Amino acid sequence: MPKNEKLFSKTPGNLGIDYTHKEDAYIDFNRQKLIPYQLSDRGPATAVGDLNNDGVDDIYFGSSKFTSSQIYLGGDSAFAKAYIEPLKKHSKTEDKTAVIHDGNIIVGTAGADFAQTNNALDDYILKLDDSLSKQSLNLLGNTSVIAPNDYDNDGDMDLFIGHQVITGDFGTAPESVLLKNNNGKYTVDKNNNLGTIGMVTDAVWTDLNGDNQKDLIVIGEWMAPQFYINNDGVLSKETLITSELTGLWQTIAPFDIDNDGDMDYLLGNWGTNSKFTATEGEPLKMYHADFDNNGQTETLVATSRNGNYYPIQNLPELATQLVSLKKKYSTNNDFAGKTISEIIGAKSLSKAQELNVTTLKSGYLKNEKGSFTFVPFPSSLQVAPLLDFIVFDFTNDGKKEALAGGNYFGTKPYHGRLDSFSGALIKSEKEIIDGYTLGVDFAQKSVRKLSIITHNNINYLLVTFNNEPAQVYTIETTQ
Repeated sequence: MPKNEKLFSKTPGNLGIDYTHKEDAYIDFNRQKLIPYQLSDRGPATAVGDLNNDGVDDIYFGSSKFTSSQIYLGGDSAFAKAYIEPLKKHSKTEDKTAVIHDGNIIVGTAGADFAQTNNALDDYILKLDDSLSKQSLNLLGNTSVIAPNDYDNDGDMDLFIGHQVITGDFGTAPESVLLKNNNGKYTVDKNNNLGTIGMVTDAVWTDLNGDNQKDLIVIGEWMAPQFYINNDGVLSKETLITSELTGLWQTIAPFDIDNDGDMDYLLGNWGTNSKFTATEGEPLKMYHADFDNNGQTETLVATSRNGNYYPIQNLPELATQLVSLKKKYSTNNDFAGKTISEIIGAKSLSKAQELNVTTLKSGYLKNEKGSFTFVPFPSSLQVAPLLDFIVFDFTNDGKKEALAGGNYFGTKPYHGRLDSFSGALIKSEKEIIDGYTLGVDFAQKSVRKLSIITHNNINYLLVTFNNEPAQVYTIETTQ
């Protein structure tokens, strides 16, 4: 298409989709005052697929706690909201992620609010029938990702379920699991005990070694990407990165960015436009322990300056949780310039769990004959967290591109709102185009999911935001 034309335009009437996500008022910092950012605002879930077996796309939007999820069924003229009364029964849950498979909606619940034993954290399957029947997966946790794949090659779809956090215990890695499908009943695969991978945010099944079996890559916060090679249904962990690469990873997508015939992987990270700083030599650190011996763990985040580590929080913030500091430092001047070791005590700090982040930059894993080197994106893609990619032939030239969206607002005030990323189209490692020049502008909004929906044989871009109305864009080259 001509360079002076927009690639995207807002679709009149939004194809009948009037869904608006409304975030609930829960604030994580009221429960855990020293955590570095929120976890309760990572939704909503969005899933696209055929729910009623009519051969056209339908859409499931998961909502926040105490509001109902919504289903839109594809029709001749537009999508129409399905007024299904039983949906209201599920309004207690916070739907973080969802996939549609074989006419069923598989929903992952989260929110970082409900206790780990609360049934509101039980993932479930919805089947669109007369009663909207619900099948529990009997798996409690703050689910961040559901990645389906028939990893044991027995003809039915199995699931990887990634968990991000343990409610009330930020910093402790929860267990993530493989659920094996046995004639429609899902059970934890005890022969593939993945255990406490980390604070998982996303995962993708992909063939890493060319044996025609899909392997698993898992990413998360305060951890490095993890690679699991699939050997006839048995997953084994491998090291495939050439350097230490712990980050606050948010999203991963396969994409041959260098067009050399093998698969690279796009990685969305936190970006470099916040008060966090990290390098391999001077990583961002988080110390996790029950520092005040009250039965509740705390997290202390520290950054490096001239080789010494200092807390992100000031004295009043730290003292709201660690009240003993009010006696130790009577004034801000007494506190100023003190290292984290001096403040907490070297002995107490040495007993804490230490989590590191060596890079905050988003970028891609460049495939070099089966091992991977991390290549950061240019600075224009580092201004905010990148939260989702979608790979599609947007320009209708036979080559796929990747569209990136992001921004995140659940931070402490000293970071400011991380809201200045307008989106970007990644055509190759040498050509990245700012979204606002192409007709999309995601700035000031937080993108949660980018999806392709098909209506009357025309492809559209569906953008789901947190706490905003969903937006449909016409892809001009598909008209």
